[in-house]
Amino acid sequence: MKFHSLPDYGAVHATTFAIVRMKTIEAFRKRGVVVHREDATTLAVGSGVRMSLNNVFARCSGVSRSAWDGIIAGHVDLMIETMREADPTFFTGLSDDEFHSRLRERVIAPSALAAMGECEYEYSVPLLDVPGAPRRVLNLSSPNRAVTLADRHLVGRDLNAAWAAGRRNTAALKFEDGRILSRNSIDIEVLSGDSIYLASKVADMTTLISAHLGECLYGVLFVVPNAYEFVFHRPRNADVALMAAAELAELADAFSRDTPSPLSRSVFFWRDGEYCQVFDGISIEPTGIFASTVTELRECAA
Repeated sequence: MKFHSLPDYGAVHATTFAIVRMKTIEAFRKRGVVVHREDATTLAVGSGVRMSLNNVFARCSGVSRSAWDGIIAGHVDLMIETMREADPTFFTGLSDDEFHSRLRERVIAPSALAAMGECEYEYSVPLLDVPGAPRRVLNLSSPNRAVTLADRHLVGRDLNAAWAAGRRNTAALKFEDGRILSRNSIDIEVLSGDSIYLASKVADMTTLISAHLGECLYGVLFVVPNAYEFVFHRPRNADVALMAAAELAELADAFSRDTPSPLSRSVFFWRDGEYCQVFDGISIEPTGIFASTVTELRECAA
């Protein structure tokens, strides 16, 4: 007989694991999915899919029993969704209307894309043409999770229509919080919320400005340190703009830590449809459209 040790979650009694496991099996049954216990911390489906219970055990061990049912229900819904999406026919079976309604344009770190495994993402494009730039991808969104689409998921689809739908759906999301940080007499604005797509609005700066920022006569200096925050400065003075770039670099470094979805520590600038990188993690360098804007601001102040 083979014995399996339970994960160590402090002083949690084995009875707790048994109750959580039983409730999880029952939650699957209520949703029409039959699972069975494979060992103390693993459930299995007849198809051969195995699911670890370590995550749900850990979450339940830290809260009162009254919260267990909600935690388990969310976990089971996520697992069922994951199994459904693992079926090769799931994506191809979606109508164009449903497929487009669930698409979101997302901007992610290239390292995050590389970590997703062996899938190909040739359709993905960089936000701007510099080494290590964040990349634009498409996500298929559902209530409990988001799937970053690979090339194989887009076979037979109109890619231009997919990009347009994803951009439109991301643009429709709203920021939930806005605040101004005054650092060394420089105003830095922060827009944020709970959606992982909010920072991705930078892929469509024209819409972002018109819908959320208002007038930005001399463009926008910004960072996207994580998926949830857009941090920016409106240049009005050349020297202040250069100092703001340094402040934004510090904020990007701070805000990209202790987050489940880090994005970029670089500082970017956008004006009149053109992006450029101002800080690459090493030095602040006025280049491209930012350099010409700084020059223009100096001339206006002369």
